[in-house]
Amino acid sequence: MNIRKVLIITVSAIILFLFGMIASISYKSGVSHGVKNAETIRAEKAKITEIHKKEVKSVLVTKVINTEINNQISSTGRVTSLNNITISSEVQGRLIGNNNFKKGTEIKKGEIIFSVENTDLKLLIKSKKSRFMSLISTNISDIELDFKSEYNKWNSFFNAIDLNKKLPDFPQMNTAKEKNYIISRAILAEYLSIQSDEERLSKYTVIAPFHGIITRSYSDVGGNVNPGSPVVDFIRKGEVEIELTVNTSEIDFINIGDKVNFWDDGKKYNGKITRKGGFVNTNTQNISIFSSINTNKENIYSGMYLDAKINTQVTDNVFKIPRRAIFDSNKIFTITNKNTLKIEKINILGYQENNVIIGNFKNNKLIVIEPLINMNEGATVNPILK
Repeated sequence: MNIRKVLIITVSAIILFLFGMIASISYKSGVSHGVKNAETIRAEKAKITEIHKKEVKSVLVTKVINTEINNQISSTGRVTSLNNITISSEVQGRLIGNNNFKKGTEIKKGEIIFSVENTDLKLLIKSKKSRFMSLISTNISDIELDFKSEYNKWNSFFNAIDLNKKLPDFPQMNTAKEKNYIISRAILAEYLSIQSDEERLSKYTVIAPFHGIITRSYSDVGGNVNPGSPVVDFIRKGEVEIELTVNTSEIDFINIGDKVNFWDDGKKYNGKITRKGGFVNTNTQNISIFSSINTNKENIYSGMYLDAKINTQVTDNVFKIPRRAIFDSNKIFTITNKNTLKIEKINILGYQENNVIIGNFKNNKLIVIEPLINMNEGATVNPILK
């Protein structure tokens, strides 16, 4: 019995000794491993924490509430004159007159812009008229004999010819015999030759086609000009329009007659779209549209730049989101019922400053309204309604 107790005590002591020895060795080994790999362990824990945080990242969202929106398209435009022409000389000669052709010179409709010395042509026309009168005088007696009923009209025509005035209208020839006689005597040919010179004489004086202002001068009084030589640039005063530019994606929302608001240094003006360009500017890839402007013309000058907002037609059942929420030109993130991200395409109907008007989402849909970096479809997020 005593031997049995001794054996039990001895075996128990050995077991306790071995357990203590193993525990001691394990503790020392764990401490040693922790000291040697402390940085690695901390990095792994930080990585796990970061991954966990990414999985539950909070994002700003908005809830779709479709409504009517009067789309406004912003633009900037330059004021241009309704008429802007370069007036050239159609004849050769020396410029004469009182105008000095300086920029800013105002000329009213019907006034002379410039004249070209025409003395030689005037004398030539008078000489040809004199020969023409001599030709008619030579044949007037034969006309009285052969065409007695037509004599009075030819005599009146002859008496109406004035060296200092344009030729009167040519008499109507009533019979083939009369016509053959007049043509065979070269009366009609001489008349048309003088008319041609009179028409050319009228081109020596250029009259203002409208009330305008000279914006550029290519010559001055006393200078010589040739046919086709530009003399001045001339713009209509008071009648202006504004050229605006819009993106190709916006042009379909703009119609002729749409109202436009303009601003310049706190002053507001109104106008409306008068026409749309049918081509794209190769440098900007924008399309030009043109608007009238209703204002005191004294406050608006050609060349000014104005800020504009084009008020297009009202669009039903649409919603507005920030442009920054869009990626890949037509995609956004939405939130599912399980608070996960989902990529969806949008139907862009128009732009309004920093917002985009879309029209293919149902009410109460949650849309992410901030750009997400390194986030993929299916990631769990914490939506925060803004």
